[in-house]
Amino acid sequence: MATLPLRPNVCMLVFNKELQLFLGERANSPGVWQFPQGGVGKNSTLEEAVLRELYEELGVEQEQFRIVRQMRATNEYEWEQVPQRYKEKWRGQTQTFWLVEYLGKDDEIQLERFHAEFMNWRWCNTHEVRELAEPVRLPGYMLALREFEDYCTLRSEGLT
Repeated sequence: MATLPLRPNVCMLVFNKELQLFLGERANSPGVWQFPQGGVGKNSTLEEAVLRELYEELGVEQEQFRIVRQMRATNEYEWEQVPQRYKEKWRGQTQTFWLVEYLGKDDEIQLERFHAEFMNWRWCNTHEVRELAEPVRLPGYMLALREFEDYCTLRSEGLT
């Protein structure tokens, strides 16, 4: 049997005007914090997937997000236990990371607007992300976090 492919996935580092990052606590998984992410449909672009996933997971209209850029960081991983709906189709995920500015207000975030994937959320600095993020996800986040820190430095120097 041939090895199953990796599922295309987008993972978003969403930041606010204070340059803090959105981190969500997974629904039904207390203490499991992560960035918004999701699969890429075969008929959608990566950018369309970014905006769709943010709309679905944060419950905020797509116009409230500005894609700054696709980050250089990527991550590939295989699932320890393949979700039932992906058996015989995917063995894990290959992630691209996206830097996205949130233009809206905090009270516009409605986690339960659709099928809630997060039960809680908060804005974090990169140190807090390193402390809170689910340990299995953190190694995949590290390059993206460093890239975000570089972006913040350049922005503070007026170079972005």
